[in-house]
Amino acid sequence: MTDFYFVAPQDVLMLRGNKSFGDAGEHGEALMPPWPSLFAGAFRAALLGQDAVRLARFTAGQRLEGALGDVLGTPAAPGSFRINWVTLAQWSASDAAQPSCAVLLPADLLAFSDKDLPALEALTPTLMPTAGMASSDLPLTAHLRRQKADKPDGGRWLCGAGLDLHLSGQLPKHTISSQALYRREARLGIALDAGTRTAAEGAIYTTEAIVLAPDAGFMVGIDGLQGQLPAAGMLRLGGDGRGATYRRIDFSAPATPFGQISGDRRFRLVLATHGLFGQGALPDRVTRQDDGSYRLAGEGFSARLACAAVPRHEVVSGWDLALWQPKPAQRVAPAGSVYWFDQFEGDADKLADWVAAGLWGDNPDAQRRAEGFNRAWLAAWPHTV
Repeated sequence: MTDFYFVAPQDVLMLRGNKSFGDAGEHGEALMPPWPSLFAGAFRAALLGQDAVRLARFTAGQRLEGALGDVLGTPAAPGSFRINWVTLAQWSASDAAQPSCAVLLPADLLAFSDKDLPALEALTPTLMPTAGMASSDLPLTAHLRRQKADKPDGGRWLCGAGLDLHLSGQLPKHTISSQALYRREARLGIALDAGTRTAAEGAIYTTEAIVLAPDAGFMVGIDGLQGQLPAAGMLRLGGDGRGATYRRIDFSAPATPFGQISGDRRFRLVLATHGLFGQGALPDRVTRQDDGSYRLAGEGFSARLACAAVPRHEVVSGWDLALWQPKPAQRVAPAGSVYWFDQFEGDADKLADWVAAGLWGDNPDAQRRAEGFNRAWLAAWPHTV
């Protein structure tokens, strides 16, 4: 069962990535949206509460007693706790029952500002007639069909209704701009001398802070809590431990279009969080066959990888508070990457179960799995004219 929470920062957020900064004249950019591991650490800290002895035992690698031990496990062997989903969210004045999620535009959608043409266009898997034009050996190439050449707009997001349409194979009509959700502010910093704890001479730098709109926050889905987290509380979030509140909400996750997938025998996978795959951009369980094709093989299902739209790779790392050392830097497929599969065989329910558990292979990284990486949506392959 997934419990959903709305997280509302009470101050600006310092969402640092993995680029070092702090020397004189350097600038630290904010990471937006943040990695799901940020919320995994914040909510696990909330579960440990204010008990210093319990916190010390957990960071020392000891398993706690009772249900809390079952939920948290140990830093090396996490328990049932899993981040299921992380996205921005915004409350609507017309619907106070639940917030609407805001998802960064998937890679198979492009937004344009030309008022004479549709605001959104979808990439279509196409068999390219000229050999050597594609950068991969997949049979189809994600292709944009548009009446005029135009540069797409960046910083666009889908609302909850738009995400539902996109996952069902329909084309949304509207997007949300980043400016409606948050803004970036430059902050001045002065490095400290570690010995004297005074300002270091000439060590002035700048960093970015994220200021969310008054009606915006984060939507976080968590599995495996077993009733151990209070319905509302406080979090330490991001760099400098800025304060945030959380509260449990009623939220309906996007539905999976089982009927269309079973009937068409094809589907898409859209990464909801960054993909940590052993083969670079290829999801785990996708392997190259003797005939040169790539096939997804799971327990009770299989399909051919026909096309992919994967932006430039990113790198995730972080700081391990238990070991007090950096986490390994790993290349990831960015959130929003899209994979088209055809020639589907098997049980759509078993495919959905694998996707719901995360796109992991036989040897998953238990820590990164608990932190919410490799989460994806199972979506219909749109019909084209």
